[in-house]
Amino acid sequence: MNAFKAIAATTLLSAALTVVPHVFADGETCTNQYGSTVDCPPNHIVINKKVRHATNVNLFVENITSNDTAYTPNSEVEYDIAVTNTSNVNFATVTIIDVFPNQLTFVSGPGRYEESTNKLTFELSDLKAGQTVHTRVLTKAKDVSVFPNDLTCDVVNTATATGPGGQSDQDTAQLCVTTKAVTLPVAGYEDYAYMLPFITLAIIGFGILTKGAIKP
Repeated sequence: MNAFKAIAATTLLSAALTVVPHVFADGETCTNQYGSTVDCPPNHIVINKKVRHATNVNLFVENITSNDTAYTPNSEVEYDIAVTNTSNVNFATVTIIDVFPNQLTFVSGPGRYEESTNKLTFELSDLKAGQTVHTRVLTKAKDVSVFPNDLTCDVVNTATATGPGGQSDQDTAQLCVTTKAVTLPVAGYEDYAYMLPFITLAIIGFGILTKGAIKP
């Protein structure tokens, strides 16, 4: 009987230590139903950085390449940073570090900006399991002096998200800047031909009005 009790006690203790955690303490450690501290399940965090299209204000894209419409010097460039908690644990705090390339300067966004490193740091609080939070950051392209070529496409912005347990993810967004002025095509005769009827009517109308204004 004593042996049976010992086996039963051992079995119960083993079960208590191997119960799947379901109560999360602070995002770094978990406790089981008996109050014992256990390892949390793997934590996962994903960051996705996109840049606003140069001519479509409603569109954010992963990258702007040489085949796309480029930005111009001194123009504002907006980014969207999406951070997702793909784990089953709530993250108390997630830290995002956004490093800008030397061709861009910070304009507005949350957190703390360090001009010496051209870096923005901000935090997300209480990121729920499965939740995605979007943050907008506005920058500005520097003047033409930092873009020596007609087209510069190595303007790469890097953002990193780090969770409370040290888990992290990184993503980049690239854009191009052009210094070449847009040249409009020279209008030929055929471009103005459709306007001739309107011009003729205008001349006739002006003549009638002028004639009517002259007293006999």
